[in-house]
Amino acid sequence: MNIYKVLPDLKKKKHLSIWHKALRSQWSAEDLNWDVPQRITSDKLKDQMARLLTPIIMGEQSALYSVSGLIPVLGHQSDVESQFYLTTWAVDEARHTELFARYYHRLGREPISIRRFPSGYLFQSAIVSKDAAEWLSGVLISEVMAKLIMEEFRRLDLDPVLSEISNGILEDEARHLGFNHIYLEDRFAGLFKKGAADGRSFSQHLHTRLQNVLDQVKPVLDALDPEIKAVGIDRQWLFERLSKEAKERLEKSVLCGEKVALGSAQAADPAQAAAYGR
Repeated sequence: MNIYKVLPDLKKKKHLSIWHKALRSQWSAEDLNWDVPQRITSDKLKDQMARLLTPIIMGEQSALYSVSGLIPVLGHQSDVESQFYLTTWAVDEARHTELFARYYHRLGREPISIRRFPSGYLFQSAIVSKDAAEWLSGVLISEVMAKLIMEEFRRLDLDPVLSEISNGILEDEARHLGFNHIYLEDRFAGLFKKGAADGRSFSQHLHTRLQNVLDQVKPVLDALDPEIKAVGIDRQWLFERLSKEAKERLEKSVLCGEKVALGSAQAADPAQAAAYGR
């Protein structure tokens, strides 16, 4: 039996604050009105939506498995506050998986199988890591992608239930991105306190990981190009925005951590971190 820490310090106030925010923000698929009439009625559009939503439901399930695997890892590191938050992240991903599974039932369709959609599997596989910082740098691509797609679904308003799902998920993604910043800022503050070389080396490592995950996005978009166009999403805009925003978010965490280490800035409070998540 492993005993990680009998009495946690609970000194990481930023982590605890976003953990409490996550606890207060929980919601359920049962809160949605699934009986509202559909706007997606043509068989062709239902088929296209089933294909388009495939990487999304794959991403939700993959994130659930990854987060669940990192919870005991953080426990072994006595990072209890981060461990607390990841329990709510796992709940979020489980909720999103249920939402999209039920939405597939609403469409009367199924996702593309992994055998017929290898690019989706390779994309998710590139994110997986047992190191929390490595995972967070890779999952930035998935989280920012989800944020952009949900914003597009809300803008297009294809179906009332999908719009409601998008609204809820956008709130969850903002917290995930906020925690991403808090954790990485702390990690880099510690590294830069040891020496600039340590911080720079790890920064380059995470930027490389992020780029490796980003490189797996284009094959996914290639596979779904007709569906992306059919629903009215600009593929080129989507990829360029994804690349720019994910890289900027990671670099912001690095620079903020360095400033904290040098004493030229205070660590981001939870409200700032939440703003970074928007």
